[in-house]
Amino acid sequence: MTTLFPHPLSARLRPVYAISQSGLTLFRNPVLVAALWMGMSAIASAHSFTAALLVVGEDREVGLAEAVRGFLLAADERDGHSNETSDGHLGGVDVHVLALPRDAAGLVEGLLGTPGEPPDVVVVLGPEPAASATARAYQSEGIVLVQDVLPAGWEGESQMDSFAARYRLAHGTAPSVMAATAYHAARRLDAAIRPIDGVNPQAALEEAWRSTELGLP
Repeated sequence: MTTLFPHPLSARLRPVYAISQSGLTLFRNPVLVAALWMGMSAIASAHSFTAALLVVGEDREVGLAEAVRGFLLAADERDGHSNETSDGHLGGVDVHVLALPRDAAGLVEGLLGTPGEPPDVVVVLGPEPAASATARAYQSEGIVLVQDVLPAGWEGESQMDSFAARYRLAHGTAPSVMAATAYHAARRLDAAIRPIDGVNPQAALEEAWRSTELGLP
């Protein structure tokens, strides 16, 4: 007859084994697996969002390409890091950029993210009253924010000095007014998102956006 002597560690390992078996049982249940996957996806999506840049006015192709350049500089300014899978961060949250309108996006470059549709936020860039009229047409899409073109003399503002230097270093030319406008819009969006760690609740985001209409702190 063979006598089996328990291993000294077996009593300690039994609770671990029981937990691991319970975990395996959970993952054999397709309903629980689906629930866990949905929960994890919700957590991931809550910390990322899609921002659509919609340029109105003349020469939209050039304007949209320059707007994306300016926006990306702001998205890389505070929380950027290597090996990103998004187009940058605003308010500490991953941002994926969607260039609109699509028929004007031929010159856009440098986008690495995977934007979702419909976008979480639409930022309309351009002169008034065209910008507000376009924003009203997109109102059913969700959060729509209007950024008017920066007025003459924006180059002399101290907060834009760093942007202009970084833009020249990245692209070899001075930034246009549309690039500066999109950069300013991204800075405003960063300031609006950071306190609420996302783009919801919508009312809080819109209120924070309006609070920077006259200038950033």
